[in-house]
Amino acid sequence: MVTFNKWWEQPKQRWYLRLIEDLRSNITWSDLLFGILATAVTALILIGFRFQTIPDYKAGQIADEDFRAFQDAKYEDAEATALKQAEAERVVPALYHLDTDLIAGREKAIASAFSDARSILFQRGVTQQQMKLSAAEEQEFLNKLRSKIKTLPPKTLPVLLKLRFNPDLERKLLKILDVVLRDGIIENREKFIKDQKNGIIIRDRSYHFEHALADAYLARDIPAAEEYLRQFQIDLPGLSERDKTILILYLENALFPTLDIHEKETAVRRAAAAARVQQVEVQIKQGQMIVHAGEGVTPAIISQLNRLRNLQKPRSLIWQFSGYFIFVAILVYSLWRYLVHYQKRHRQIRKYTTLILAVVALELLLMRLVAFSADILSGQFQRFQENSSSLYYGIPFAFGALLITLLVDVNLGVMSCIMLSVLAGFFYNDVNLAAYLIIGCIVGIYNIRQYKDRAALLKAGLTIGIVNVICLGGLNILHQTRLAFSGMLKQFSLALLSGILASALVSILLPAFEYLFKIVTDIRLLELSNVNAPTLRKLSVAAPGTYHHSLMVATLAEAAAESIGANPLLVRVAAYYHDAGKMLKPEYFVENQSYGGNMHEEISPSTSYHIIASHVKDGLQLANGIGLPQQISDIIPQHHGTRVMAFFFHKAKDSVGEKNREIIEADFRYPGPKPQTKEAAIVMMAASVEAASRTLADPDGGANSGADSLSGGWHCQRQSAERM
Repeated sequence: MVTFNKWWEQPKQRWYLRLIEDLRSNITWSDLLFGILATAVTALILIGFRFQTIPDYKAGQIADEDFRAFQDAKYEDAEATALKQAEAERVVPALYHLDTDLIAGREKAIASAFSDARSILFQRGVTQQQMKLSAAEEQEFLNKLRSKIKTLPPKTLPVLLKLRFNPDLERKLLKILDVVLRDGIIENREKFIKDQKNGIIIRDRSYHFEHALADAYLARDIPAAEEYLRQFQIDLPGLSERDKTILILYLENALFPTLDIHEKETAVRRAAAAARVQQVEVQIKQGQMIVHAGEGVTPAIISQLNRLRNLQKPRSLIWQFSGYFIFVAILVYSLWRYLVHYQKRHRQIRKYTTLILAVVALELLLMRLVAFSADILSGQFQRFQENSSSLYYGIPFAFGALLITLLVDVNLGVMSCIMLSVLAGFFYNDVNLAAYLIIGCIVGIYNIRQYKDRAALLKAGLTIGIVNVICLGGLNILHQTRLAFSGMLKQFSLALLSGILASALVSILLPAFEYLFKIVTDIRLLELSNVNAPTLRKLSVAAPGTYHHSLMVATLAEAAAESIGANPLLVRVAAYYHDAGKMLKPEYFVENQSYGGNMHEEISPSTSYHIIASHVKDGLQLANGIGLPQQISDIIPQHHGTRVMAFFFHKAKDSVGEKNREIIEADFRYPGPKPQTKEAAIVMMAASVEAASRTLADPDGGANSGADSLSGGWHCQRQSAERM
């Protein structure tokens, strides 16, 4: 007794096994190996390219577009750092040396002169109390002093002699000179005034003691020091004005620069202060606006652009390759799943996957080539340096999507368009260019989806070019880009050229891809549909009835295909060639027996069957000989399916008579196979209806009767198809 388990008692597959099986999507090990290889090749094409076009501006130039940072960045603001270092250097005081040794030496020389003079006077018996000398004695003493003491000016000696080189006067003169010298006497007053703005440090040469110059006004140059000395005349009481003037003049002659800048030490100290300054770093955030369109470009903006440009240099090709590999692998896997789960009518999944990946790789290579050429042009020619990226708008981006649409269908054309736009977006890191690409591709796809004549490619190319121009204009308006007329003309010309080049490339590459991937396109079908083709012309001469029958079948089949969404061009071409094998023995087929007898009356039903059935084999041989596509060759045997040749089968049964010989029905069946596609079924039904219409006793007996007969024929054929 048969028993059935309850549904909750039946064993269930574990959820993770179902998930793994779903993710596998019928991928075999060979498919996986091929996918990895194709992904690696595509990633290799992409690596090493600069990620974003960064404008190259000069200081003072007006930016013609908005630009945002594409990643976080940190860089040293050299200008700000230099300003900060200059400020650190500025606040370091200048180092001046006070030469106290020279001051002491000068004072010692004066004191020594006074002491020597007093010694000469003492030797001659002249004391401090002896105030008067005769003229002869005074002259003698002056001569003696002039010969012995060289440091005292001749005009000063009479005054000092008159005062007997008084020690108190000596002390007063030395004190006055010491005050003026130690306050500081400088040689270059302009340099000193400039240095005192930032401070001055005084170092005593004798003791290496340093102190800040608090009263900078006390330091004087020689003229100011002389003027200052004259103020000390009041410190010389009891002397005549003439004597005071002579003594002050003597002190003026004793003045010399006592402060001098130590350039080397000052530079060392300022360099050390600048070295202690930390670099000024500027942080750039991803998405931060660097420059607005119409804004003047400053050195700070140029520094930011240069930093971002330096970050574009590939730091690791391995990491670049890994990143691209991940994204390309996701796209390839998505394409495979789409074909497996949503495009089941495309049974040759591997062939179409390879085709799409080959077209994508070819387009990426073209993009690399144009980008490389643009870089060369920008480096060699001045007119391309401002915006070499404008050349990218001339790339025929749409040719890949057009190729796939013509070779396969619209859905996969859109799928390839998505893949190309994603990869191009990564390639240029420019969403504007990605939008420009996808819009042009979609316009091209929907303009070429029904290829009816050769002018369709040119029309599609022109349409793509015009839409590219509109799209480019929209981008310029969106970003408020200010372009000169010459710049706009260049961009729009490149956009129009992009569409025309796309159609030209498709025309060149389509035959090669048709041959490599054994795909029949509408273009090839249009070539085969030419009724002046040698095979059809030969059919029209050798078997005119069959030729006319094929034309009528083509008309019926094309109308039926259009009504149910099948390929009308494919069924029309298949109808032209479905009975081409009858050319070898045309007289054995009823449509060609208008003027002769029936050849089957003199031969056995079995022989008639073999002759009639042989036109399928002959048609296949002819199709292989003239290179008909596989899709058309397959319809030749399928348009009969495995139906029985009823006339010859019943004739054979009737011919045995009373002998009751068993007639095997399978001996009178067509070899088949049954129709495998909608197009093959349509050709079969159209051929049956057209043949049945020839057997009507009164084909012109009225519209209703003709319509009823044709309807009945379709009804019968439908029942036959259902039995198959």
